[in-house]
Amino acid sequence: MSLFLPIVPELLWLIFLLCLILICIYYRLLFFTGLCCALSLWLWQVQQHQSHTELLLHLSEPWLKGQVVSIRQQDQDFSRFLWQINEGPQQGYLVRMRWQHAPELLGQGQDWWLKVRCKAVRAPANPGSVHIEANAYVLGIIGNCVVKDGLLLNADWDHRQQLYQRLQQKIGDLPSFSLITAFTLGERPFSDELWLGLQATALGHLISISGFHIGLLFGWVYGLMLCFAKMHIQLLWCRKAAPFVALFAAWYYSLLAGFAIPTLRALLALALTVYLLQQHRRLSYSQSWLLVCGLLLLINPLWVMSISFWLTLYAVALIFLFVWSYPLTDRSDWGVIKHALKFQAVMTLLMSAPTLLFFHGIAPLALLSNLIFVPWCSLLVIPYLLIALLLELILPAEVLWHWQLADLLLSPLQQWLMAGASMDYWWLLPAQTVFSALCIALLLLALFFLPAAAPNYRMALLLLPFIFLLWPKAAHWQLHVIDVGQGTAVLLQKGDRGLLYDVGPVYGSFNATEAYVLPYLHYQGVRQLDYLVLSHADTDHTGAFAEVLKSYPGVQLIADFDTGFPQRPCLSLPAYYLDAKLWSFRSQFQTEEGNNSSCVLAIITAGWQTLLTGDIAHSVEAELLIAQPNLKADLLLLGHHGSKSSSQLNFLSSIQPLLALNSAAANNAYGHPSAEVLGRLALLQIPLLNTADQGAVRIEMTEQQLHIWPYRQQPLPFWLQKQ
Repeated sequence: MSLFLPIVPELLWLIFLLCLILICIYYRLLFFTGLCCALSLWLWQVQQHQSHTELLLHLSEPWLKGQVVSIRQQDQDFSRFLWQINEGPQQGYLVRMRWQHAPELLGQGQDWWLKVRCKAVRAPANPGSVHIEANAYVLGIIGNCVVKDGLLLNADWDHRQQLYQRLQQKIGDLPSFSLITAFTLGERPFSDELWLGLQATALGHLISISGFHIGLLFGWVYGLMLCFAKMHIQLLWCRKAAPFVALFAAWYYSLLAGFAIPTLRALLALALTVYLLQQHRRLSYSQSWLLVCGLLLLINPLWVMSISFWLTLYAVALIFLFVWSYPLTDRSDWGVIKHALKFQAVMTLLMSAPTLLFFHGIAPLALLSNLIFVPWCSLLVIPYLLIALLLELILPAEVLWHWQLADLLLSPLQQWLMAGASMDYWWLLPAQTVFSALCIALLLLALFFLPAAAPNYRMALLLLPFIFLLWPKAAHWQLHVIDVGQGTAVLLQKGDRGLLYDVGPVYGSFNATEAYVLPYLHYQGVRQLDYLVLSHADTDHTGAFAEVLKSYPGVQLIADFDTGFPQRPCLSLPAYYLDAKLWSFRSQFQTEEGNNSSCVLAIITAGWQTLLTGDIAHSVEAELLIAQPNLKADLLLLGHHGSKSSSQLNFLSSIQPLLALNSAAANNAYGHPSAEVLGRLALLQIPLLNTADQGAVRIEMTEQQLHIWPYRQQPLPFWLQKQ
């Protein structure tokens, strides 16, 4: 329900649901009782989250007591970590902390008094990017805070921090150190190349500690205990103790992973399994799946806002369906191998539908990667790494051979990931709707799990989803104002081609180009970027433009300042781009750099004129009107993010825009858009769409009308409005 409710209902709705629960209990409508309970708990937790967020934000630089609950991440400016509040009304909630010049001893498990300044969790909202606000609900994070001062109460690190620090000092120079920490402690200090390799090979599910790893360890320990029980009569107690020992091992592995949410879900499911074993209860696959779903939702209904939650449920359902539809009948070695190959093929293919929906692409290496490295890691790497971790606690500190062997075992995986990154094996496909992805998933399910009257035509039917995805669609001109926070990035697109005007900001370690712009281009299916126009040299416009040049090697760079790359000046833009008319302008009286040196771009598409003004102030606006006295604009991107020095009244009244667009961050320190500009727009009755309020704005232009889609007002995901 969280996906479709437009706003969080008031307390009256909660009372209504509680009354409905009592009625359902009276009439023994158990399914609807459970549904209403889950919805009531969801509403209650969302309202509690919002109320505690408001309480935190209304405190003026408060001193709070809490504990560091994550291993700190260090960048050039700040130390970043998660911190759990231990006292007061917000007890138990988390905040994301940034601490400049944090003490070197800062680590997970320490207790601190911290003086903080907090803001609400508010992030740019773009399709194709991570939903940070949704993740805040899932994790219980109620604010982003900056530490102003701190008082250490308890300097002791916890077990996980001690292990990480020990491994970093001891084997930090091993080539596979990042993979070792990912498999053992859930920490992934990966390079950009390694992340690309994970995407290209579709092995991200294997690297992060998840329910797969927890269940695998549970199975290994359980089977080992049963083997002990068969060895001698005095070891028969191992049979009874096997579920509990295996559950304890799974709990310890989850502890090492920092009790990440996927590990908690797996622990709950395994605890339920152990309970049913002790009660000698046998459930069908569907009953087991529904029981686990119900238990998870009743424990934390906010998990429905997590993509990983739905991927986990979908994957578990597929496993149950496969085991039910294709039972293992041939138990010979070759029969087991064939069954495993069929399982990997079915799972890889059927998981392509949610991959398309959530990640907007397909990894053609997925099947080969899973066939090779899932058995490799399941049977060899993960068991050995856990044994090596235990040896680390027993052997002398200077012994290295067990980690050198681990590095040797991980070497094939490391080389495979780097090879995948270098070849860029990732097929981008245009963004899919929920409906189209659901249809594809249902068709694939029907192919494999429904009785096939004509099995010889299965391969032909299998091609239908991909024909649907790749079938050419009518291309209209679209203008996208990408939400990059306090900066600018505008995409002009037709089909799979585009022109990009600015690439968003870079502030310290924050890189909006990689975080928002490139994922947005991929989501919209831009395969060929023809022009990259950098309006001027400010970092909130130039960002990490080299990453765009790397992703689109054929792009022509347009800039009037030295970039260090082959480039052409603003006025060299062609008069036509595809069937659109272009006109560029740059002040003749300005220096090479600075706001007033911005490249102004006018675009006419399907009869509609768009004006992109960069950061020009009122003096250049007047110069622009002198150069083009008849200039009009249907769509106007406000100059300098809505600063009062731009968008003067005479300029606005002269060009007469139908709609004003603005790119600025929520609650930005500059007050953009300014009250003066808002007053001018109101006086002229010009509507405004601001990315701080609307998220990314997509405008489709046809000869008849403009179709406008602000992202925060879309049916999915509604949680972006729950602020």
